[in-house]
Amino acid sequence: MIKRLLKWIGLTIASLALIAAGLGAYLYSQIPRPIGDRPTLQAELFHKPASQLPVEQRFLYASAAGLSAMIRNKQAKSRDIVQAHINHIKNTNYRTNAFVWLFENEALEAADRADEKVARGEPTGLLHGVPVSVKEEFWVKGKPCTWNSEMFQGFKAPRNAEVVDALVEQGAIILGTTNVPKLLSDLQTFGEIYPTASNPFDHNRTPGGSTGGGAASVAAGMAPVALGGDMGGSIRVPAAFNGLYGLKTTEGAIGGDTSEFPGQAGNPKYRRMMVQGPLARTIDDIDLAWNALMAKWPERQPRMLKPKAKLQDYSVAYFDEWTFRDDEMFIGHEVKARLTSLAAALESKHATVRRAQPPAFEEMMLMHRMLSIYLMFDKVPWLIRQFMVREYKKADTHRFQFAEVFERMSDLDPEKYDDLLRRRKLLADGLETFFAAHDLLIMPVTPGPAIAHNPDHEAIMLDGKQINYWDYFYYPLCFNVTGHPALTIPMGLNRDGLPLALQIVGPLYSERRLIEFARMIEPLHEGFVRPPVH
Repeated sequence: MIKRLLKWIGLTIASLALIAAGLGAYLYSQIPRPIGDRPTLQAELFHKPASQLPVEQRFLYASAAGLSAMIRNKQAKSRDIVQAHINHIKNTNYRTNAFVWLFENEALEAADRADEKVARGEPTGLLHGVPVSVKEEFWVKGKPCTWNSEMFQGFKAPRNAEVVDALVEQGAIILGTTNVPKLLSDLQTFGEIYPTASNPFDHNRTPGGSTGGGAASVAAGMAPVALGGDMGGSIRVPAAFNGLYGLKTTEGAIGGDTSEFPGQAGNPKYRRMMVQGPLARTIDDIDLAWNALMAKWPERQPRMLKPKAKLQDYSVAYFDEWTFRDDEMFIGHEVKARLTSLAAALESKHATVRRAQPPAFEEMMLMHRMLSIYLMFDKVPWLIRQFMVREYKKADTHRFQFAEVFERMSDLDPEKYDDLLRRRKLLADGLETFFAAHDLLIMPVTPGPAIAHNPDHEAIMLDGKQINYWDYFYYPLCFNVTGHPALTIPMGLNRDGLPLALQIVGPLYSERRLIEFARMIEPLHEGFVRPPVH
């Protein structure tokens, strides 16, 4: 009897072991294999040079508009300007790890061609001969595009992204590509391929994400303009953390080949909320870069709303802490103070200013999660998604009603996606109704300044209050859900020498209005301040 029992137990254990081994083998087989081999990094970008290269300082921190005028008027050569920025990158990039690839030879050759074109008296583009940085999200032909992930470690772009072509067609010189978080999926910038990016104002803090490297490159004087992408604050948060202007464009206004995973086509139906836009130190450079991008799609320009002639013609809404149900999103006192001060300054200029918030904050935030799930998990096997749901539920603080989010993660039902798009349209329509009563909305980007490096996503302390990591970044993503444009505006430095910022949101296709309004209010607030030299 005992022998039979032991035999049965042994067979049971062996069967369970086989099942576990089979399940493990299945799961292993479902994990995507990395593309190619790990790239060899350009070591000079990430280590302090033995000696400093010479840099013509007058070109650093000059505006893109100013540099373009100097080149056109033969007051400076593009090659000298580009060389100065390349040398500055080599001298200082190790401090922030802003650039991850430097295209030195290609950039200098392009600068020479730009100078030759000026010498021949040929027509020039809006950014002719001006150096720019490009987020590593976007394809640059023949160059690595890893998204800072081992999954795509060996991928090289077969062509330029359309937005990259748009800049090149207007004469821009691509210096290189800038740092991003793994799979572009964080509001900090760290991952598996490149060293962690740091904030030029405080190297113990993040420059934000996912255009963190791009923002750091502009704030640190390595480029006057950066091309960024924004699916949930990825232009506006880095712009805020680095004291820059950053424009999230209306969804569909720019580009035609929105980002896709390197080497994978993906389902185009699920590519929603992703937009492109510029980051710069001045509003004039935002205007210049935006017009350079829009030049590739002239048929879309007539949809743009016209700005109003004077500040007193504007009706502006503003708010700080967004309330929902019996809760509200906490905003730090320094950001509140800048917002209140700007509202008062607008009133003094006879603009109509009202405290008002749009509806449906929680609904927009949850919709962002669900649309993102279809985009990011489309190719993730069902069984692996069940494990992911389990982990997400463990981390749920129960502040928001995530039941439907977990359901969509578990079951990517295509028919349910169509329903999400219908509900998304209702949210966008609701915000358009809000803008029928208010020309623009001014509000925070984040509750406070750039946070300390936080790879484990631990709670953030601000003004003595503990804030859940993701709660720090919920405000920007609402407007990716509705597709509305938004512009980060720098508000100077706080008492610790860190940038503060606000964002201006407008109706669909109101980029021109946002830019002109930001230009009008420049005298009413502090702007970009150079970071200290560490």
